[in-house]
Amino acid sequence: MITKERWAELYRLEFPRVYRALLAVLRDPDRALDALQDAFVAGLRKPPAADDALGGWLFVVAVRSARRGLGRQLLRLDHARSRVSKDEIEASLDRMEVGRLLAGLTERQRAMVVAQFYLGLDHREIARHFGVKSGTVSATLAQAKARMRAEVRNAS
Repeated sequence: MITKERWAELYRLEFPRVYRALLAVLRDPDRALDALQDAFVAGLRKPPAADDALGGWLFVVAVRSARRGLGRQLLRLDHARSRVSKDEIEASLDRMEVGRLLAGLTERQRAMVVAQFYLGLDHREIARHFGVKSGTVSATLAQAKARMRAEVRNAS
């Protein structure tokens, strides 16, 4: 079982990364923040059994929360809306292009693409977190990648 101290540490470590992943999927800063806060509350109430891949667990719980529309007005943290430093401008431009490509996907496709490429989850982990079969993950990711490739070709 995960202690409250471990959750506090996890909050500091994972909040910015999972928040950015949720922004990529949900495309709404307030919805992403509410969903992530809901995920942390869910973890405090009923923590996952294992301490592995907690970032992925938080991400999936937050996406599910956003889908259910359970967003609550919780304390907004300044670091969730921090500005991009000058050193990150080039990376930010790259992320904008990726964001444009992700916008053309369904929410489910975006969630799985972000889970794989941003959070580093493998097909088995994605399937377990989303409650689907591994083949569904493979098919969804293949469809998403095909849509993104088509968009890049059309933009050229």
